[in-house]
Amino acid sequence: MPGTLVAERYRIIELLGRGGMGEVYRASDLRLAQQVALKFLPESTATDPDTLARFNNEVRIARQVSHPNVCRVYDIGEVDGQPYLSMEYVDGEDLGALLRRIGRLPNDTAVEMARKLCAGLAAAHDKGVLHRDLKPANIMIDARGQVLITDFGLAGIVDRIQGAEIRHGTPAYMAPEQLAGKEVTTRSDIYSLGLVLYEMFTGKRAYDAQTVVEMTRLRQEAPPSLVTHVRDLDPAVERVVKRCLDPDPANRPPNALAVSAALPGGDPLAAALAAGETPSPELVAAANEHEALRPMIALACLVGILAFLAPIPFLVSQSAWIAKTPMENPPEALAQKAREFVQRFGYTRKPVDTAHGFHYASDYLPDVERHGKAVSTLQHLSQGSPAPIHFWYRTSPRYLIAALFGSNGDVSITDPALDLSGMVNVELDPSGRLIMFEAVPPQTEKFAPPGSPPDGPAILTAAGLDPSRFHAVDPEWTPLVICDQRSAWTGTYPEDPNPLRIEAASWRGKLVFFQMISPWTRAERMQPFQNTKAEKIGQVIGLTLLILIVVGACLLARHNIRLGRGDWQSAFRLTGFLFCLSLLSWALSTHHVPNFGEFIIVLMGISTCLLSVSLIWVLYVALEPYVRRRWPQTIISWTRILAGRLHDPVVGGHVLVGILYGILLSGTIQLFEFLKTQSTGVPSRVILLDTLLNVPRVASILAGIAPNSLLNTLGIFFIFFLLRTLLRREWLAAATFVVALTAIATMLSQGSIYVSLPIRVAQYGLMIFVLLRFGLLPFVVGQGILNILLFFPITTDFSAWYAGSTIFGLAFIVVLAAWAFHTALGGRALFKKNLLDE
Repeated sequence: MPGTLVAERYRIIELLGRGGMGEVYRASDLRLAQQVALKFLPESTATDPDTLARFNNEVRIARQVSHPNVCRVYDIGEVDGQPYLSMEYVDGEDLGALLRRIGRLPNDTAVEMARKLCAGLAAAHDKGVLHRDLKPANIMIDARGQVLITDFGLAGIVDRIQGAEIRHGTPAYMAPEQLAGKEVTTRSDIYSLGLVLYEMFTGKRAYDAQTVVEMTRLRQEAPPSLVTHVRDLDPAVERVVKRCLDPDPANRPPNALAVSAALPGGDPLAAALAAGETPSPELVAAANEHEALRPMIALACLVGILAFLAPIPFLVSQSAWIAKTPMENPPEALAQKAREFVQRFGYTRKPVDTAHGFHYASDYLPDVERHGKAVSTLQHLSQGSPAPIHFWYRTSPRYLIAALFGSNGDVSITDPALDLSGMVNVELDPSGRLIMFEAVPPQTEKFAPPGSPPDGPAILTAAGLDPSRFHAVDPEWTPLVICDQRSAWTGTYPEDPNPLRIEAASWRGKLVFFQMISPWTRAERMQPFQNTKAEKIGQVIGLTLLILIVVGACLLARHNIRLGRGDWQSAFRLTGFLFCLSLLSWALSTHHVPNFGEFIIVLMGISTCLLSVSLIWVLYVALEPYVRRRWPQTIISWTRILAGRLHDPVVGGHVLVGILYGILLSGTIQLFEFLKTQSTGVPSRVILLDTLLNVPRVASILAGIAPNSLLNTLGIFFIFFLLRTLLRREWLAAATFVVALTAIATMLSQGSIYVSLPIRVAQYGLMIFVLLRFGLLPFVVGQGILNILLFFPITTDFSAWYAGSTIFGLAFIVVLAAWAFHTALGGRALFKKNLLDE
């Protein structure tokens, strides 16, 4: 009765209401001098120890829900064996009474209240609390128009509601699965929310049934359209309510915030996702979900870029073959020395075409890696003899046209074949000492007696060897070209006990064959290269993944094409741009000739470029619609840059993050190589030697990085997409991705597993984090930065002739980072003028 004192603290003022879940009274808290609501629970709760114990725990969780749109639960108590709750008292009326009084809410008011309702429900769900009985009677509107969800005291904890408890609540506002007693989840509350929204906007119940059986049957049917009750209703409301009332929980919006975003005036991207639609590329680009980096975070990224970039030259200088090889002469000087050797050996006719380049000693490096510190020549790497890097030079009486598919017309030491009279191949070490010489004699000439044998002292001197330390032996190595005199000598490398054999041959007194043969030199025509077991396993895995990616992408792309999905404009714009970059890369790197052979070279270049960009197009068309539907946040900055918004702060911030990611990823690789080198004593880092040749080659490599980076990114993205589709959980797919790639890389790598395993985990963990947290653009940028730091000759010796490539590569990264930082700021001040500049 009014005036009754409860628990020596609360004085009852009036009865507010009663129902199946208990009675609610307004009372005065004498201790705190404020009004509260006391809810006395049903007697069945007080007599069931298990239910009461679970209820106490649930109320403990419910008290953590603190939100302006949630009625707070203060405490639980007991009086005369009767449990009760003390709650926040709301001076107003419940939504059910308001709707009975006015019919329905005005559209604008309904949208505003619906947002507040969603915010309160989302706050509860964020704490793991389910309402289970969301209905108009449990939604209060106070005198200020504030919306508060009440009756959270009887809410349940996710994953703890079982058995008969599932059906607790009001049947008229239950989800189908709750009515059937199957389960109750956050999406069950979303269904109840849909019923409440239907009633708010129309003033009518979505389903009018008298029995539970009839309610269960009607839940499988769509309710009458909201527009039949309210003609001027925004279509967005119709879509989101229909989505909430889907019988299948999986098809409902994932959370209450998604419902709020889908309401008129919300985030259009979230609205499209909540409605089960695939957002358009324009909608993704316009999404406000990814805002620009805060100025201080952008500054931290820039500082991190500079800080982590600084030690990379030191790491590379300790582990790269080029840093352990005396690179005394630039390619122009080596080419001049090669021409002098050609002239000295009697080939004085001016060639029609020449070509030159660098390559690694394919037999020497693996031998050193196998034997490590035990190889004596390792101690003499600083002398450059034997040399791990060779310079080659070719001359020809006709234009050199590469024939190997995929070469794009770029001449190498073996392509085209040495099959024309007058062709000459020369190999030198970086110090300019002769390593190999081959020449093709005339196809026809008048008979003459055999000439003099090869001039041993002159040849040995050209190779930088002391003739007095070599003695003549019988020849054993047969040259491919015809010869009439053969000679051979054996000795050792300078200050190196490894045996060295010299083979030479001449035709009519002119040298046609010379080769330095070490213990590691293979007779290639008799001993084909054999892969190790680890290399074979790696090739099988790589080929399997390649086939899986190509076939799977073709099937998905075909499916999307048939359904009319896909961002065709962006796909063609992207592949067109990449095709132009690929062509530019080809044009700057290939060996051009001024005759009809150039047509063949162009055809090879175009076909190779088309093949790579076609694969990019297939992967993009296969993945983009699914990514746009399921993870549109990962391509927001990507779609903006495709739309030409290069000065967008979000784009700048993501490029900045991508640069930092690329440097960190490169750092982990360089650290692994450094530790491996320190352990084995053998350099292991190889660079792209074409970066040593000239400016056009460097520009070619830079132009080719973008297509290669995107192709690699899409391949990785496709693998993760398959894992996500198969495993259905993003975290599980991410963990599987990291574990699988770590296992493969660790199995194939050499060195201590205790060193490689944590570094590999860090590598692939960082990779999947950037992909999921920041999306496609930072990943592509990071892969490009990684390629620059791995391809270019990064050195600490800035007096070296190739230091220009180092300076250019590092300067390119720093300038790009500066541009990204400036763009990420978007005109905002880096430091606040005062503490009130919020």
